[in-house]
Amino acid sequence: MHGVNLSVIPELEGGPRELGADSNLDGMRNLFPLSDSSVFGAGKNPADLRILMRKLAARINREKVNDPEPEDNPNIPSGYTYLLQLITHDMVNTSISLAATQGRRFGFQNTRQQPLTLDTIYGGGPDISPHAYEYSRVCMQSRGFMPRTKLRCGRAQTRSGSTANTPFADVGRAMPVDVRDDGLANPGGAPRCLRTEALIADARNEDQALIAQMTLLFHRMHNFILDQIDSVLPPSTAPDAYRNFICARFVLTLIYRKIIIKDVLYQLLDSSVYRYYFLPEINPGNLLSDDAAEFGKIPVEFSHGAFRCGHAMFRDTYVVKDALDEPLDAGRAMQFNSRRSPGFVPLTEDWIVNWERFFKVNGHEPVNHSRRLLPHFSSLAKSGFYFAPMMPNRDGRGDIAGLPNRDLVSSVFARVWSVPKLIDKLRLRSAEKGTELSNFLPMYDEHISGLTEWLKKTADPGGISEQFTDDDIAAIVQDPPLPFFVLYEAKKKHHGLRLGPLGSIIIAETVVGAMLKYPLMVADSEFNPLRELKAQLGPLQRLGAPAAAISKIPEIVTFDDLLTFMKSNGILEPRSDEHPPQ
Repeated sequence: MHGVNLSVIPELEGGPRELGADSNLDGMRNLFPLSDSSVFGAGKNPADLRILMRKLAARINREKVNDPEPEDNPNIPSGYTYLLQLITHDMVNTSISLAATQGRRFGFQNTRQQPLTLDTIYGGGPDISPHAYEYSRVCMQSRGFMPRTKLRCGRAQTRSGSTANTPFADVGRAMPVDVRDDGLANPGGAPRCLRTEALIADARNEDQALIAQMTLLFHRMHNFILDQIDSVLPPSTAPDAYRNFICARFVLTLIYRKIIIKDVLYQLLDSSVYRYYFLPEINPGNLLSDDAAEFGKIPVEFSHGAFRCGHAMFRDTYVVKDALDEPLDAGRAMQFNSRRSPGFVPLTEDWIVNWERFFKVNGHEPVNHSRRLLPHFSSLAKSGFYFAPMMPNRDGRGDIAGLPNRDLVSSVFARVWSVPKLIDKLRLRSAEKGTELSNFLPMYDEHISGLTEWLKKTADPGGISEQFTDDDIAAIVQDPPLPFFVLYEAKKKHHGLRLGPLGSIIIAETVVGAMLKYPLMVADSEFNPLRELKAQLGPLQRLGAPAAAISKIPEIVTFDDLLTFMKSNGILEPRSDEHPPQ
């Protein structure tokens, strides 16, 4: 969960008594306009549905993975788990958790106004988010009239806690000075030195060590691109500096969008769905949702449904540096967080990631693969220490610990489409538009038998885990929660190697809609993430990017390409000197 919990505000107590559609989603939307009869849990009391979600979470927690579905997913290396998390942060930034507030929407808003433009890295830019940017010598000498343009990198620490001469291999972190924070007080002595502030644009990007390392990678790549531009067009005025900064951001965002389409979604989505939406190019006419004015708003079926699939990808251990190293406990990665545990940061040197262990770099297979996309979660994802129940289970009315229960409860209060009704709607829209999409999206009835069997599979009336009644199973089969069904569909269709048709369609519709609503443009020239970078040199030059600088960046299609390029230019290597390679 990110954000504050408003569930204790008196005027908000009580919550909805019956689930229905909600037209006010504050910066978000439904994939299609939603009627009361088509919402998940339509007409049911949310408190009763929450109990059912707890029982389903208990069933998910009982799931065991056996051949032919081992835990590892050879199709998706583990690095994509954290790249997907960063992409999520770049599309959704809500101020409260609907699971925590039981659907009370006071203060709920998606503040990510331009999705998929790397706002999660850049924030509002140097003037709005200055803490994320280096305070350079030029900025100091100009008394701040020259803007900060490079993103911050910070030192790691040794196991003994020293940062002396350690590499700049973490995001920047800082301690507040001369403030009234009583958490920093040290009776009888100087205030404690705790780095409680992460110097990044989006605080969620240091939730744990591996997402912080992913964020650092984007900081380094931005700084490298900016160095190339500055070396050709040295900025002597503030407008010059802003021009170079904007050019660097455009180039990195263009690369990022291409990686999302050509690499991330290619590996994650059902192949037929991917081909329909992205080959040979993006065709706006293929979208099943027609309201282009709403495309910039993220569907709750994406944020509280299909894209929660990433939670099933988290592993319990990772080999972080050398291939022969002992795997590190992923729970330790959760300790590196300035907000939760400032005494543990900055990162220790054993958590400085060698990305060859997480992606396929230079043709080398990674050691770490993500977990398969199944209704089965790692021990860490089910941990009560890190993911305590949103509502303690008292008198049978609360939750159990873990991300599975949180995701299920969130889908209750987000007012997402009912799965059977959404499948019917998509198939109807496909037929109305004369598209092939309905050919590979089966009718919901085809899932009933298998889903019933799965729900009954681990029944143990004498076990300590909460069990279903026959009525519970019938209720879930009639109307399964979306985040669960997306994983179940991936299991049945692709053995968890990639998503099934419904989850893939929701994600494709969301990503294509967001990119169409917020294209990368210079005047009337639009950048196409599917075209080669050098083929778009004209618009980049009109933006102010020099051809000599852009020519140093090869065609980057996959994240492996990006890492290979960064490695060949020394950008990935942790350095302890003040100035990174130019």
